[in-house]
Amino acid sequence: MVNKEKVLIIDDSREMLLVMKHLLLNHGYLPLLAENGLAGLQMVEEHNPDLIVLDLNMPVVDGWEVCEQIREKSNVPIIILTAAHVTNEDTVRGLELGANDYIIKPFNQQVMVARIRSALRWSAKAPNGLLYEDDILSVDIRRREVVKNGEILKLTKKEFALLVALVTESPAVVDHEALFSKVWDDTYAFDVNYVRIFVGHLRKKLEEDPANPSYIHNERGVGYRFERLAPETDASMATIRQEA
Repeated sequence: MVNKEKVLIIDDSREMLLVMKHLLLNHGYLPLLAENGLAGLQMVEEHNPDLIVLDLNMPVVDGWEVCEQIREKSNVPIIILTAAHVTNEDTVRGLELGANDYIIKPFNQQVMVARIRSALRWSAKAPNGLLYEDDILSVDIRRREVVKNGEILKLTKKEFALLVALVTESPAVVDHEALFSKVWDDTYAFDVNYVRIFVGHLRKKLEEDPANPSYIHNERGVGYRFERLAPETDASMATIRQEA
C-alpha cells in the first residue's frame, strides 16, 4: 500500500539521507531530502511536507533554528534526530521549540517507522482544518496558515497564537490578561502593552484599514474581540464602512 504522505528529511549526512530515502520508499512514503537547514526551510515552503525528520547538529543553520523558523509558520509534526552524546538539555530545548518527538542515532529502522506513523496519526487527530473562513480571510489551524485575498500572510508565532485565541473565543471579548497568558509563556511578566503592540501588528496584516478594523475590535479597558463576517455580507459591510 502506498502512502501519500510527504516526509522531509533534513540532515547534513548524505549517508543518513540515503538510508532514510530507502526506508521511506520501502514503506510507501514520499521522501524529500535536504542536505542543510537552509535547503530544508526552502523545501518546507515549496512542498508543504506532512512530517519532518530534523537533525540537530548541522553547520550554518542548526536544527534548533530550523525548528523555530518552521514553528512560526507551520504545525507540521517534527521528529528530531539526536546523536547519543547530545545532552538532555539539548533535547529538551528542541522539544520546547516545538518538536513533537525525538530519536537517537543510530536508530532501529522499525522504531523510526513506528515513530513516523505515530506522529502522522497524532497530526491527523490534532485540531485541524479551517478555524475561520469568509470571502476575504481564512485561518487554518493545522497548517498554521492565514490567507487574505488569496495570498498567504506571513505571521509570527505570537501573531498567529494571538489570532487563534481571538477567533476561538469569538464573539466573546478576551481580556488583556487572558490573551497574554495564551500567547506569552511564564518567563514574561504580564504587561498590557505587549498585547496592544502585537494586536497593532496583527491589524496591519489582516485589516484593509487598521484604523477602522473589520475583524479585531477593541473593548476599551477590557480586551479585544474577533468579529466573524458572514461570507454573503462581506462586500456589503465593506461598502457601508467606506461610506460611513
